[in-house]
Amino acid sequence: MSMADFSRLSASWIEWSDRAHLTDVSVSTECPDCEVRFSSKDQAVHLRYDGAWWIVDSVDDRGQRHSDEAKFSSFELAEKYLIWLWANSARGIVGAPRLGPRLYALGYNPNIETIPIAEGVADLKSPNGQAILMEPYATIFSHLMLKSADEVEQMVREGIA
Repeated sequence: MSMADFSRLSASWIEWSDRAHLTDVSVSTECPDCEVRFSSKDQAVHLRYDGAWWIVDSVDDRGQRHSDEAKFSSFELAEKYLIWLWANSARGIVGAPRLGPRLYALGYNPNIETIPIAEGVADLKSPNGQAILMEPYATIFSHLMLKSADEVEQMVREGIA
């Protein structure tokens, strides 16, 4: 069992889901197959820990579960990724500029070791840990890995009242 603190992530899910006008928003640590589940009427994210990796599974609006969408060697990396993902999605809905395209256009962060491991999938290695992500998220996240969660939260709030 993990000893992660889900309070920041829970607050982020609730805030950005609200901004995105999602309904039936909830957070549960009672999920039988994950550490914490963030859900709404239209989507859900399961964050599970397998003893080595924090793994993100998503469930779409048709109830289809997509396992192993992203893997992180630490909870802190998973937390930054999910804050970014949720906020960036909500930014598009509230009319704020999306931040992803600008970061993607920069290519991989040269301070992160990037190893392609499959078509469209990269293993990112940094002093902060390791992440395995699909594109375009791998390229974008390479620019977030070395930032603190506070810095990521500041970034995603740029230009939002």
